[in-house]
Amino acid sequence: MSQRTTVDWIAVDRFIMGEARIGSRIPGHLRRLCAEIGPRWGGSAAERLAAEHVRASFQAFGLDRARLEEFPVQTWESTGATLAVEGKRGAALTARPALFCPQIETAGPLIDVGFGYDHTLSGISDRLPGAIVLIEPGLEPFSQPLPLTNRLEMLAHMGARAAIAISGMPGRRTQHISGNDWRDGLPGVGPLPLVMVTREDGRSLTALAGAPIRLTVRARLFDATSVNTVAELPGALWPDEQIVLGSHHDTTPDSPGANDNASGTSVVLETARILSAAREARFVPGRTIRFVTFGSEEQALQGSFAFVARHYGPEPRPRLMINLDELATGDMKGVALQLPELRPLVQDALDSMNEGLQCHVMAQFDASGDMFPFALAGIPSGMLWRWRFVGRHPDAAFGHSDTDTIDKVRVRELRDYAGLLSRLLARLSASPPEAWPENRLDPAAIRKQALAQRGTVIRTM
Repeated sequence: MSQRTTVDWIAVDRFIMGEARIGSRIPGHLRRLCAEIGPRWGGSAAERLAAEHVRASFQAFGLDRARLEEFPVQTWESTGATLAVEGKRGAALTARPALFCPQIETAGPLIDVGFGYDHTLSGISDRLPGAIVLIEPGLEPFSQPLPLTNRLEMLAHMGARAAIAISGMPGRRTQHISGNDWRDGLPGVGPLPLVMVTREDGRSLTALAGAPIRLTVRARLFDATSVNTVAELPGALWPDEQIVLGSHHDTTPDSPGANDNASGTSVVLETARILSAAREARFVPGRTIRFVTFGSEEQALQGSFAFVARHYGPEPRPRLMINLDELATGDMKGVALQLPELRPLVQDALDSMNEGLQCHVMAQFDASGDMFPFALAGIPSGMLWRWRFVGRHPDAAFGHSDTDTIDKVRVRELRDYAGLLSRLLARLSASPPEAWPENRLDPAAIRKQALAQRGTVIRTM
């Protein structure tokens, strides 16, 4: 493939979509990650097994330098939490500690603060010192959106001891949530010790407002070793230039992680397989495509922060990074970039695919995924435009819980993701250097902008 070679995109597209739909390995990856390995909390032996599966798959697909990259992780574990009304007989309620909730045993009056907004807290501020508060973690209807972290900070400042979040999930289900804003950096204990109870138990607790309640959380913080996986499909024309496709392979502590994020990891693997096999259609990428799966994403993106720090400084910044996360909740609609510079280029590539896909630019940085550390380093990055913005499948709302199982995943949609992504990456890899704008992004200015956005809720439309 010379610098002037014309690609037969009809033949390449036909091969890619055929491989995506007929030769798919996605069911096997889902089975291995979710059913055989199971929960893959960063730093655990199970996470290492998942990374080994990814590396072995990269090697089997003929990618170069398939490897594991270890990094230290600040991690956490808990054996549970309980709530009991003092002086009242009966079994204690079981609660799910928020990620990185510290070990605690405390007691105080139970105060219902609703959504925890100013207009509610101002009328009960004298009752909050020493209290354990009951809070709705979602956004209050019609009010200015305010992240849970900021509300917990206000409650801590007003003297509350701990918070109990009421799950919005029906059927006596809870999930692991975080009380931290990941724009602040590494995970910590959060503004307040935080646990979650079921929606049903939460409604029972609202009737006990004012009662003395005891909260016990059994947990510990410790250091461990987590791992990223990396492999490359070398470019034939501009091998020193890179496009990165990534996902995270870890899960929350008890989740099989089918949607979050075996779906994304399976599509990274399948895209790597398809593009490597596309030699049969006489296609070789023009620039190098680097495939990465990150560890410890659920722990404030520690894997992707470690990866960016390790590579991009010694190495030139990649042209673009695309992150895949929770793909089993809606079909692909396009790409959402965190910075605007590449919008025309990406839209042109999408238009050439003739699938009606669109490129958009987010109004704020999204610190909830592995594209965020890349953006902070001045690397154009984005994610796929799918359920986070519109059209989420209702039966996929099981993230961060033990019910995020394979039956919630739509394999047909994942096959389409792999095919469409392969076609997009093929085009971007073949786009000549002069088509790409010079990267003049200033990491210091980006970090300042991201910090200024703290306290805002990410726009989803």
